Amino acid sequence: VGDPEETGITAAQLREIERRRVVRLAISLVNRIAKFVSGDEEVAKEEWSAKAKELVEVRYGEELLNTVGKVYKLVATQATGSWSDSTDAKIAEHDLKVNAAMEAMEIQQKEEEKSEGGEEGDADQLPKFLKVMWLVTVIDISTTLREVVMKVCLDVSVDSETRKKRAKAIQVLGGIFEETKSMEVDNKKSARHLYQSAAQAAMENHMQKMREAELKAEAKANKKSGASANFDLD
Repeated sequence: VGDPEETGITAAQLREIERRRVVRLAISLVNRIAKFVSGDEEVAKEEWSAKAKELVEVRYGEELLNTVGKVYKLVATQATGSWSDSTDAKIAEHDLKVNAAMEAMEIQQKEEEKSEGGEEGDADQLPKFLKVMWLVTVIDISTTLREVVMKVCLDVSVDSETRKKRAKAIQVLGGIFEETKSMEVDNKKSARHLYQSAAQAAMENHMQKMREAELKAEAKANKKSGASANFDLD
Protein backbone atom coordinates (compact mmCIF):
# COMPACT_ATOMS: atom_id res chain seq x y z
CA VAL A 1 0.00 0.00 0.00
CA GLY A 2 3.02 2.23 0.31
CA ASP A 3 5.03 4.09 2.90
CA PRO A 4 2.99 4.59 6.11
CA GLU A 5 4.32 8.15 6.35
CA GLU A 6 2.87 8.90 2.91
CA THR A 7 -0.39 6.96 3.16
CA GLY A 8 -1.12 7.52 6.83
CA ILE A 9 -1.91 3.82 7.21
CA THR A 10 -0.06 1.97 9.96
CA ALA A 11 1.14 -1.64 9.90
CA ALA A 12 -1.46 -2.49 12.52
CA GLN A 13 -4.23 -1.07 10.35
CA LEU A 14 -2.98 -3.06 7.37
CA ARG A 15 -3.06 -6.26 9.42
CA GLU A 16 -6.60 -5.49 10.49
CA ILE A 17 -7.63 -4.85 6.89
CA GLU A 18 -6.15 -8.17 5.82
CA ARG A 19 -7.84 -9.95 8.73
CA ARG A 20 -11.21 -8.56 7.72
CA ARG A 21 -10.54 -9.50 4.11
CA VAL A 22 -9.92 -13.11 5.18
CA VAL A 23 -13.06 -13.09 7.32
CA ARG A 24 -15.20 -11.86 4.42
CA LEU A 25 -13.77 -14.52 2.13
CA ALA A 26 -14.35 -17.18 4.78
CA ILE A 27 -18.00 -16.16 5.15
CA SER A 28 -18.38 -16.24 1.38
CA LEU A 29 -16.87 -19.72 1.22
CA VAL A 30 -19.15 -21.00 3.97
CA ASN A 31 -22.15 -19.73 2.02
CA ARG A 32 -20.87 -21.29 -1.21
CA ILE A 33 -20.52 -24.77 0.32
CA ALA A 34 -23.67 -24.59 2.48
CA LYS A 35 -25.82 -26.81 0.24
CA PHE A 36 -23.17 -29.51 0.04
CA VAL A 37 -22.72 -29.47 3.83
CA SER A 38 -26.48 -29.69 4.40
CA GLY A 39 -26.74 -32.78 2.21
CA ASP A 40 -27.64 -31.38 -1.23
CA GLU A 41 -24.33 -32.53 -2.69
CA GLU A 42 -25.41 -33.07 -6.29
CA VAL A 43 -27.20 -29.72 -6.44
CA ALA A 44 -24.14 -28.00 -5.02
CA LYS A 45 -21.80 -29.68 -7.51
CA GLU A 46 -24.03 -28.70 -10.41
CA GLU A 47 -24.01 -25.08 -9.25
CA TRP A 48 -20.23 -25.09 -8.76
CA SER A 49 -19.67 -26.58 -12.20
CA ALA A 50 -21.92 -23.96 -13.79
CA LYS A 51 -20.12 -21.17 -11.96
CA ALA A 52 -16.72 -22.59 -12.91
CA LYS A 53 -17.68 -22.73 -16.59
CA GLU A 54 -18.68 -19.09 -16.36
CA LEU A 55 -15.56 -17.94 -14.53
CA VAL A 56 -13.13 -19.89 -16.70
CA GLU A 57 -14.10 -17.94 -19.80
CA VAL A 58 -13.51 -14.48 -18.40
CA ARG A 59 -10.21 -12.66 -18.75
CA TYR A 60 -7.43 -14.56 -16.90
CA GLY A 61 -10.15 -16.93 -15.64
CA GLU A 62 -8.65 -20.35 -16.31
CA GLU A 63 -5.29 -19.68 -14.72
CA LEU A 64 -6.72 -18.13 -11.57
CA LEU A 65 -9.60 -20.59 -11.22
CA ASN A 66 -7.30 -23.60 -11.53
CA THR A 67 -4.88 -22.14 -8.99
CA VAL A 68 -7.67 -21.39 -6.51
CA GLY A 69 -9.00 -24.91 -6.95
CA LYS A 70 -5.62 -26.49 -6.29
CA VAL A 71 -5.09 -24.45 -3.12
CA TYR A 72 -8.61 -25.29 -1.89
CA LYS A 73 -7.90 -28.99 -2.22
CA LEU A 74 -4.48 -28.91 -0.61
CA VAL A 75 -5.42 -26.79 2.40
CA ALA A 76 -8.70 -28.62 3.09
CA THR A 77 -6.79 -31.90 3.06
CA GLN A 78 -4.33 -30.50 5.58
CA ALA A 79 -7.19 -29.46 7.86
CA THR A 80 -8.97 -32.79 8.23
CA GLY A 81 -7.10 -35.42 6.24
CA SER A 82 -5.10 -38.34 7.61
CA TRP A 83 -1.59 -37.67 8.87
CA SER A 84 -0.11 -39.00 5.64
CA ASP A 85 -2.50 -37.12 3.34
CA SER A 86 -2.17 -33.95 5.38
CA THR A 87 1.62 -34.10 5.25
CA ASP A 88 1.66 -34.68 1.49
CA ALA A 89 -0.78 -31.80 0.94
CA LYS A 90 1.27 -29.47 3.14
CA ILE A 91 4.42 -30.29 1.19
CA ALA A 92 2.63 -29.77 -2.14
CA GLU A 93 1.23 -26.41 -1.02
CA HIS A 94 4.63 -25.33 0.25
CA ASP A 95 6.25 -26.37 -3.03
CA LEU A 96 3.66 -24.39 -4.98
CA LYS A 97 4.75 -21.16 -3.30
CA VAL A 98 8.46 -21.95 -3.14
CA ASN A 99 8.62 -22.94 -6.80
CA ALA A 100 6.81 -19.76 -7.80
CA ALA A 101 9.21 -17.64 -5.74
CA MET A 102 12.29 -19.43 -7.06
CA GLU A 103 11.19 -19.12 -10.67
CA ALA A 104 10.52 -15.42 -10.23
CA MET A 105 13.96 -14.93 -8.68
CA GLU A 106 15.65 -16.89 -11.47
CA ILE A 107 14.02 -14.74 -14.14
CA GLN A 108 15.03 -11.55 -12.35
CA GLN A 109 18.59 -12.81 -11.78
CA LYS A 110 19.08 -13.74 -15.43
CA GLU A 111 17.91 -10.32 -16.53
CA GLU A 112 20.24 -8.62 -14.05
CA GLU A 113 23.19 -10.71 -15.26
CA LYS A 114 22.45 -9.73 -18.86
CA SER A 115 22.34 -6.09 -17.87
CA GLU A 116 25.59 -6.26 -15.89
CA GLY A 117 27.30 -8.10 -18.77
CA GLY A 118 26.32 -5.39 -21.21
CA GLU A 119 24.07 -7.74 -23.14
CA GLU A 120 21.03 -6.32 -24.85
CA GLY A 121 17.76 -7.50 -23.47
CA ASP A 122 15.29 -9.51 -25.47
CA ALA A 123 13.36 -7.58 -28.06
CA ASP A 124 10.22 -8.25 -26.09
CA GLN A 125 10.65 -8.30 -22.32
CA LEU A 126 6.93 -8.13 -21.60
CA PRO A 127 6.24 -11.88 -21.31
CA LYS A 128 9.04 -12.30 -18.74
CA PHE A 129 7.91 -9.35 -16.68
CA LEU A 130 4.33 -10.54 -16.75
CA LYS A 131 5.35 -14.05 -15.83
CA VAL A 132 6.99 -12.68 -12.70
CA MET A 133 3.77 -10.83 -11.92
CA TRP A 134 1.81 -14.04 -12.33
CA LEU A 135 4.18 -15.95 -10.03
CA VAL A 136 3.75 -13.25 -7.38
CA THR A 137 -0.01 -13.60 -7.79
CA VAL A 138 0.23 -17.36 -7.17
CA ILE A 139 2.04 -16.71 -3.90
CA ASP A 140 -0.55 -14.13 -2.83
CA ILE A 141 -3.46 -16.43 -3.68
CA SER A 142 -1.91 -19.35 -1.82
CA THR A 143 -1.17 -17.31 1.29
CA THR A 144 -4.61 -15.71 1.57
CA LEU A 145 -6.63 -18.81 0.73
CA ARG A 146 -4.70 -20.88 3.26
CA GLU A 147 -6.01 -18.61 6.01
CA VAL A 148 -9.52 -18.62 4.57
CA VAL A 149 -9.83 -22.39 4.24
CA MET A 150 -8.30 -23.04 7.66
CA LYS A 151 -10.80 -20.65 9.24
CA VAL A 152 -13.70 -22.47 7.63
CA CYS A 153 -12.42 -25.98 8.33
CA LEU A 154 -11.31 -25.32 11.92
CA ASP A 155 -14.30 -23.19 12.95
CA VAL A 156 -14.90 -24.04 16.62
CA SER A 157 -18.41 -22.57 16.51
CA VAL A 158 -19.64 -25.72 14.71
CA ASP A 159 -19.28 -29.40 15.62
CA SER A 160 -16.58 -31.71 14.32
CA GLU A 161 -18.94 -33.42 11.88
CA THR A 162 -19.77 -30.10 10.24
CA ARG A 163 -16.08 -29.26 10.02
CA LYS A 164 -15.44 -32.56 8.25
CA LYS A 165 -18.30 -31.90 5.82
CA ARG A 166 -16.95 -28.44 5.11
CA ALA A 167 -13.50 -29.83 4.36
CA LYS A 168 -14.96 -32.44 2.02
CA ALA A 169 -17.05 -29.78 0.29
CA ILE A 170 -14.01 -27.56 -0.24
CA GLN A 171 -12.04 -30.49 -1.63
CA VAL A 172 -14.79 -31.27 -4.13
CA LEU A 173 -15.20 -27.59 -5.02
CA GLY A 174 -11.46 -27.31 -5.46
CA GLY A 175 -11.41 -30.32 -7.75
CA ILE A 176 -14.09 -28.79 -9.96
CA PHE A 177 -12.30 -25.45 -10.13
CA GLU A 178 -8.92 -27.03 -10.83
CA GLU A 179 -10.18 -29.30 -13.60
CA THR A 180 -12.40 -26.80 -15.43
CA LYS A 181 -10.78 -25.63 -18.67
CA SER A 182 -11.69 -22.95 -21.16
CA MET A 183 -13.74 -24.02 -24.17
CA GLU A 184 -11.80 -21.65 -26.40
CA VAL A 185 -9.86 -24.28 -28.36
CA ASP A 186 -9.40 -22.40 -31.61
CA ASN A 187 -5.81 -21.61 -30.66
CA LYS A 188 -3.58 -22.12 -27.67
CA LYS A 189 -3.07 -19.19 -25.38
CA SER A 190 0.31 -17.59 -25.92
CA ALA A 191 2.64 -16.92 -23.00
CA ARG A 192 2.07 -13.22 -23.58
CA HIS A 193 -1.70 -13.58 -23.32
CA LEU A 194 -1.56 -15.85 -20.30
CA TYR A 195 0.80 -13.72 -18.25
CA GLN A 196 -0.60 -10.42 -19.41
CA SER A 197 -4.03 -11.46 -18.19
CA ALA A 198 -2.70 -12.76 -14.89
CA ALA A 199 -0.58 -9.68 -14.31
CA GLN A 200 -3.49 -7.40 -15.01
CA ALA A 201 -5.51 -9.35 -12.45
CA ALA A 202 -2.73 -8.92 -9.91
CA MET A 203 -2.50 -5.20 -10.51
CA GLU A 204 -6.27 -4.77 -10.31
CA ASN A 205 -6.25 -6.69 -7.06
CA HIS A 206 -3.45 -4.49 -5.72
CA MET A 207 -5.36 -1.33 -6.62
CA GLN A 208 -8.45 -2.72 -4.94
CA LYS A 209 -6.43 -3.39 -1.78
CA MET A 210 -5.14 0.17 -1.85
CA ARG A 211 -8.66 1.60 -2.16
CA GLU A 212 -9.88 -0.70 0.58
CA ALA A 213 -7.01 0.25 2.86
CA GLU A 214 -7.70 3.94 2.42
CA LEU A 215 -11.41 3.50 3.14
CA LYS A 216 -10.77 1.33 6.17
CA ALA A 217 -8.18 3.69 7.57
CA GLU A 218 -10.55 6.62 7.17
CA ALA A 219 -13.39 4.72 8.78
CA LYS A 220 -11.17 3.67 11.65
CA ALA A 221 -10.11 7.23 12.23
CA ASN A 222 -13.77 8.29 12.43
CA LYS A 223 -14.77 5.39 14.65
CA LYS A 224 -12.31 4.88 17.45
CA SER A 225 -13.27 1.26 18.00
CA GLY A 226 -14.80 -0.22 14.85
CA ALA A 227 -17.10 -3.20 15.05
CA SER A 228 -15.36 -6.54 14.56
CA ALA A 229 -16.53 -9.10 12.00
CA ASN A 230 -19.11 -11.70 13.01
CA PHE A 231 -16.98 -14.74 12.28
CA ASP A 232 -15.25 -15.54 15.56
CA LEU A 233 -13.04 -18.53 14.94
CA ASP A 234 -10.28 -17.74 17.39
